[in-house]
Amino acid sequence: MPDTEILRARAGRAGTRLAVLTLAALLSAGTAAGRDLTFGRGTEHAAIDPHFNDAGNDVSTNQNIYDRLVEMNARQEMTPSLATSWRALDPLRWEVKLRAGVTFHDGSAFGPEDVAFSLDRPNHLVGAAAPWTRSVASVAGVDVVDATTIIVRTKTPKPMLMDEIGNVFMVSKKAATGASTEDFNSGRAAIGTGPYRFVAWQRGDRLELQGYKPHWRGTPEFDRVTLRFIPNTAARIADLMAGAVDVIDGVPPNDVPSLAACKELRVWSGLTNRITFLAIDSGRATTPFATDLAGAPLAKNPLADMRVRRALSKMINRPALVERVAGGQGVPAGQIVPPGQGGYAEDLAPDTLDLAAAKRLLAEAGYPQGFGITIQSSNDRFPEDSAVLQALGQMFTRGGLKLNGVNSMPFNVMIGQAAQQKFSLYLWAYNSGAPDASEGLKSLLATRDVAAGMGGSNRTQYSNPAFDALLAKGLGEFDDTRRNGLFAEATRLAIRDDVGMIPLYWQKHSWGSRAGLRYEANVQDDNAVRFVHIGE
Repeated sequence: MPDTEILRARAGRAGTRLAVLTLAALLSAGTAAGRDLTFGRGTEHAAIDPHFNDAGNDVSTNQNIYDRLVEMNARQEMTPSLATSWRALDPLRWEVKLRAGVTFHDGSAFGPEDVAFSLDRPNHLVGAAAPWTRSVASVAGVDVVDATTIIVRTKTPKPMLMDEIGNVFMVSKKAATGASTEDFNSGRAAIGTGPYRFVAWQRGDRLELQGYKPHWRGTPEFDRVTLRFIPNTAARIADLMAGAVDVIDGVPPNDVPSLAACKELRVWSGLTNRITFLAIDSGRATTPFATDLAGAPLAKNPLADMRVRRALSKMINRPALVERVAGGQGVPAGQIVPPGQGGYAEDLAPDTLDLAAAKRLLAEAGYPQGFGITIQSSNDRFPEDSAVLQALGQMFTRGGLKLNGVNSMPFNVMIGQAAQQKFSLYLWAYNSGAPDASEGLKSLLATRDVAAGMGGSNRTQYSNPAFDALLAKGLGEFDDTRRNGLFAEATRLAIRDDVGMIPLYWQKHSWGSRAGLRYEANVQDDNAVRFVHIGE
């Protein structure tokens, strides 16, 4: 990963889009009042229940309240958290040492029984939006040895066990036993060991947190934290410039120079592992948004044909998408993980634009004149998401398809509809909590088996038994080099050969802050308070 790029103020670079707001910012200059922090985020979490939705928005929120066994730093390197050390005793047993002296927000002691409970709870949570079962599916049981030692038994050899269970948020067995997701959302069961304790959540507006001074890492940098949810980008920027918020996420590429030119502001940017891709409804006999040229539903799903999926990929001009639409804030991609992460396939380059080949493939599949399609995306999850969707629609039209519709919607609406398979072709983004391809391959492309921890975010019913076998072999391999080679081989099969998904680009992300605050631009594209620091 390239070093984090810090964009400082430079004279003469102020842009026209923010010229009016610049004066307001200068008149209201100042940094965060005292030790309080207000973080303006574009997207709200779905729940305070940390096991309800394994998605970036919820993870960013819940890691303020709850701790995990391990933590990833800004470079996505694994560091100890509630677990201080771990080792494999044999292929099916791991010894995990727990941190002593940790307390929950209600003053009770954190212990091994809480870990056992937290690793089992996702298996019983009904109605989860994106279940954490994939992270705990390999656990056969947890044996308590003493107050700071547990033995985790696995169903099969799991060389990457801590990459999986290490990310699961730890809750209080006492507070969470029998608790519903709404009990967490109300705060009754939201008892964690994290640096901030729950105060109040006003849906659609804000989440209020209080620093937990007895936290095992020491007193948090901020006394009170308010997460404000401001989906409108212009409003979020205006609030930053006026001093109404101290930090924001999702600074659009076109606004980066103008914000960086304001002496009271800072912009912090970096490349992330978040992959932007097209999800393809390839696993069903029919699909809801594919039509003939007259608009009548097709009796056969064209997206189930690999030649059609490959044609779609060849219609896309990825460099133009990144440079002209995403403002250069990305790198064209041909696979899930970027260079430098485990399982990256050196020989797997992004598809290049080739409209002639795309039309030949459509004709071979039986659609010489194309077919009708509607595409969907969020409009508030990542910078320029709806603009990227519009650009893709134009590319598909030039490639020979009839575009019936281009629909964007709030992410909290879209995720529910995607889970119900209401789409045929949609724009999505995924960032992994693991520094390798394992999590993305398991979540996005493995045949869906939630109980086994496979396909948790596979909402297209894509399934390839040969891929599943390669992935399983990699997940059971203890040698790092061989394991990453198997992940690369599985990636070639599912993406290059089978086009199970269409990678577009890895995103860059930019955060803005008031002067006097520093934000750690991180590989995970994480909007957590732990990356905000006083001082530059």
